[in-house]
Amino acid sequence: MTAPIDFAAIRAREFPIGERIAYLDHATVSPMPVRTAAVLAERVAALQDPSREHGLRAAYAIEARERMGRLLNAPPQQIALLSNLAEAAAVVANGLTLEPGDEIVIPEQEFSSLVYPWLNLEAHGVRVVFVPKTGPATDFERIVAALSPRTKALALSHVEFQNGFRHDMVELGELCRRHGILFFVDVTQSLGILPIDVVAWQADVVAAHGYKWMMALHGIAALYVSEAAMAKIRPTVPGRSSVTGGFELLDYALDWHPDARRYQSGGPNWLGAAAIAASLSLVEEIGIENVAKRAKAVSDRILAGLTDMPVEIATDLRPEHRSSILTFTSGSEEKDRALVAAARTADIHVGRRGMGVRTAASFWNNGVDADRLLDVVRAQLK
Repeated sequence: MTAPIDFAAIRAREFPIGERIAYLDHATVSPMPVRTAAVLAERVAALQDPSREHGLRAAYAIEARERMGRLLNAPPQQIALLSNLAEAAAVVANGLTLEPGDEIVIPEQEFSSLVYPWLNLEAHGVRVVFVPKTGPATDFERIVAALSPRTKALALSHVEFQNGFRHDMVELGELCRRHGILFFVDVTQSLGILPIDVVAWQADVVAAHGYKWMMALHGIAALYVSEAAMAKIRPTVPGRSSVTGGFELLDYALDWHPDARRYQSGGPNWLGAAAIAASLSLVEEIGIENVAKRAKAVSDRILAGLTDMPVEIATDLRPEHRSSILTFTSGSEEKDRALVAAARTADIHVGRRGMGVRTAASFWNNGVDADRLLDVVRAQLK
């Protein structure tokens, strides 16, 4: 029998911030585990004294790809290390062969970095078609209705950032395959906290940046491109890391790497790669299923406590569409802002987005964190 996971010990060892702050804002930025901070300190020391490098920066980058690959159910060689989500989306948008009149379908109220690279193609006659939302959900049938014979790609988030709505990815992947549409998925709000399977999803491209649920830092992002999709997406920002010859072979042959490294231009954010490798080691030790279950339990406790309060839940509560994010509103933007400010004064961190107060619990949170937040909400709205 497997021993139960001691989340209290993990919290005490890896997240000392929990001694003071009820941190429920991982959808904005996650605290970094102690182990990750230690790795970065060692990496910074090597920057101060390059004689201490010993090839570790490349080793950490390999480890980061391997750990992300296991969480994505993807070959690590199909993962490129980039700088942010917008860059990843732009690599794909600019690398596709599109003609005037072609269409890209994106749900309304998506994260801006996912949208702008596609909107930028409108200068070349490509049209972005937004799927209208009604309430907390993005309806599958509305996505279907937005498709046309000119649709070339569907781009959306696995988990939407405002209220945590989680799409049925298998259903969407099958839809894209039937229509011959490129399927681009932003997993920024799910990689590291929810199970992901890009093979089962039939996803062509998956991207995420590292400072949220991967518990790393800004300036590092992952781009997965399937082998089939690589034939459709040409490299548009080539550099010495894109080709097999590297920087020493001066024949300047555009001999692309046979895998996703062709989409990397130069050296990646080595510190960021080391941070991802270290932080995801913790996720893998616990197990992604256990991570997701624990985070949901804390979110459920918040949800249960809100039932007798004068708030409206702005999250789709159907189990198949739940994630680690729970959003609610008092019905007033002013009151929501005041609530977030009051929580911050009490050392409780939550976020606020267009749909209301956003909570985002992780695996190291506990019931006390949830209760502290509920006490503030109760006091503010009485």
